[in-house]
Amino acid sequence: MIKEAFGVADTIEEAIELAKEELGAGIDADVNYEIIEAPKKKVMGIFGGTKAKVRAYVELPDKKENKKEVKKPAPKKAKENKVSAKESKPAAVSEEVCDAVSEDALEVGSPAYKAVQYLKPILSGLGCSEITIKVAFKENGAKIILNGEGLGGCIGRRGETLDSLQYLASMVASIGGYYRITLDVGNYREKRERTLISLANRISAQVKKTGRSRSLEPMNPYERRIIHTAVQEIEGVVSSSRGEGDRRHVVISLEGGEKAHKAAPAETREPKSDSAALPLYGKIK
Repeated sequence: MIKEAFGVADTIEEAIELAKEELGAGIDADVNYEIIEAPKKKVMGIFGGTKAKVRAYVELPDKKENKKEVKKPAPKKAKENKVSAKESKPAAVSEEVCDAVSEDALEVGSPAYKAVQYLKPILSGLGCSEITIKVAFKENGAKIILNGEGLGGCIGRRGETLDSLQYLASMVASIGGYYRITLDVGNYREKRERTLISLANRISAQVKKTGRSRSLEPMNPYERRIIHTAVQEIEGVVSSSRGEGDRRHVVISLEGGEKAHKAAPAETREPKSDSAALPLYGKIK
């Protein structure tokens, strides 16, 4: 059985995020994506233009198969899998880097090859000529890893330049079918992920202490997903995405709603006493 959902947004990345949220699949679910329509810019910023439309779908087992699985539980293995899943996150990153291949080993004409060839002249124009490029393949995509000196210009403020290059490379690689490109410079993605997880923990602690929701700065779908994943591990708080386009951000709030801050009714408060020695508006000189 196939469960599907659709997302429509200004960019393919945002459309995928909306489709995944609409699908309601778990974080570890094997979600497939299909680009139905690529975004087109308006002529002179006024006429025409279309938004990106993406279909997300996941294959679910039939009910009969689920019943068979229930009859043969494996509690011990399940516990071991949960522990190993949490402990395997750092290892997954190291394995990804170890499995990366040089750009010379890429198949000519493949999506990853097209993305690398598209990025090379842009990187050279940014002054990043003496760099090494490696590619680690993932399901329905690849991760392009850049190392070398002078790569700061490829990252930009809060990774904005890096995100733009990643988006353009993904568009080039997706010609003929969706292919996700992740671009990493000097291990920036991993460092940024640790920073975002620390931010999620710190803001969640403040929310639990004050009882008030907190809004984070606008982030791209990739970074918002990191925040959502981190908040799911924290008891007592929940997260949601709000806003549109570049202003879409994460809001962390208490599970079940904010606390009701009870204030004393106005009629029960004692009025300020005025000194009999002073006139109504104070001493006038």
